[in-house]
Amino acid sequence: MIGKIRGILVEKNPPEVQIDVGGIYYEVQVPMSTLYQLPELGKELILHTHFVVREDAQLLYGFYDAKDKSMFRSLIKVNGVGPKMALGILSGMEADDFVRTVRGNDINALVNMPGIGKKTAERLIVEMRDRLGYKPQQAAHAIALVLKQHSDLQDSEELIRQALKSMA
Repeated sequence: MIGKIRGILVEKNPPEVQIDVGGIYYEVQVPMSTLYQLPELGKELILHTHFVVREDAQLLYGFYDAKDKSMFRSLIKVNGVGPKMALGILSGMEADDFVRTVRGNDINALVNMPGIGKKTAERLIVEMRDRLGYKPQQAAHAIALVLKQHSDLQDSEELIRQALKSMA
């Protein structure tokens, strides 16, 4: 598995870049969000990578931020979403915007992206909602913080609302 790649950026041809690593030129598929963060040609860079081996190809996907790589990996686990569509989603919106879209059940924001129909958008929201949910430790920590700040808070609904607000 190739976890990261470090080398000299020699070519930008969206959605692909070429990186010279000791004389070997790697072709790396990147989302537009990564492309905008890349240095000038001839400069060194490090990308977090995801390596895909298919029957007809070996593909390397690169991400400037580790959170984008993590989101990419979550997206390709969704039924009907492959690497190309996942790259398109991350090209169309930042990972944090995608999280807000899923949490807000905003199907229209996804349908407006190329290659995503209504059924795929609905599937993305349903399947990603669980993956992007809060972990029990995060929720307990948020509630503890709210109780510390508002020790007189008695209403459980208000406590949950304040905890969620602090996590957003």
